[in-house]
Amino acid sequence: MKLVKLIKYLTNPEQLVELYKEQGLNTESEALLIYLRGALELEADIAFFEIEETEDDLVFEKGGIQYIQLFPLDYAIELIESDLDLKNKGYSDLEIAQRLLEYRQKDA
Repeated sequence: MKLVKLIKYLTNPEQLVELYKEQGLNTESEALLIYLRGALELEADIAFFEIEETEDDLVFEKGGIQYIQLFPLDYAIELIESDLDLKNKGYSDLEIAQRLLEYRQKDA
């Protein structure tokens, strides 16, 4: 899955529940983290890891593959809804994904 596809889940609570099921995510984890495989770019595949596994490292390696943390899942939702004020403003999923990446690269 790419970041643009993830946006629909982050902006819709019902879809988010589906994401948890589809990805087999442990909702009991202290935090679920969004990582991008290899680089912070739109075309990178995303992966989810529990904070207990990654220890919140910004760069995490598993199975010889390097992952770079974008944001904790809950924080990404908060950014979209509040801090960056992107939800229900007419932005496309692509525009929201680009803004999240830009924020991570420059501001976070």
